Amino acid sequence: MAFSLPKLPKLSGRTLVVLAAVGALAVGAVAANASKKQEAAAPKPASDQAAPLTANKASDQTSLEAAAAAEAKLGQCRSARLIPVNKTWGIPMPSVNGSNSTDCNLKYGDNPHRGSDRTGDPETSIQVLQRNLNSCYGTKLAIDGIYGKNTRGVVTMVQRKHKIIADGIYGPKTRSAMNWRLYSTSTRSWSKTCSSPL
Repeated sequence: MAFSLPKLPKLSGRTLVVLAAVGALAVGAVAANASKKQEAAAPKPASDQAAPLTANKASDQTSLEAAAAAEAKLGQCRSARLIPVNKTWGIPMPSVNGSNSTDCNLKYGDNPHRGSDRTGDPETSIQVLQRNLNSCYGTKLAIDGIYGKNTRGVVTMVQRKHKIIADGIYGPKTRSAMNWRLYSTSTRSWSKTCSSPL
């Protein structure tokens, strides 16, 4: 015994369009209702849960500002040294006079000395920074040993690029974040590229 389907009436194009539109509306209504039920079932964040995130951001910003203020209080870089990175390469960078420490700063107004203290060689320190900025960041600073508005502007740009406090003061955070061109004393040559090996 064979099973046969009843014949369906032929529908006009207009009727098919109306049926498709009604079907689409029904599917949309079901989806919207399901979405509302999911939103109602989802736990809502309490207002006290959002507060710690805001407090953490504010705390982080305060910490960064405090670190920048501490760096600004450091003494002026009054020398330049080749700081070893490995057995072959080193980085010429501003340093503390008579020390291998690079925990010092350079800032706007160093011309080349800061204040009445005339010890050390801050001019060379500033020139080392200016040369490195030109080599690694494509700037065209005059290598004049004066920390003027152009040098401050480039340092600020570098700080923004590396997402640190952009105060225009070269200090340990900027030193560690920025790219440097390396020098080899054995081959007396410069690296072809710049990197941040600190």
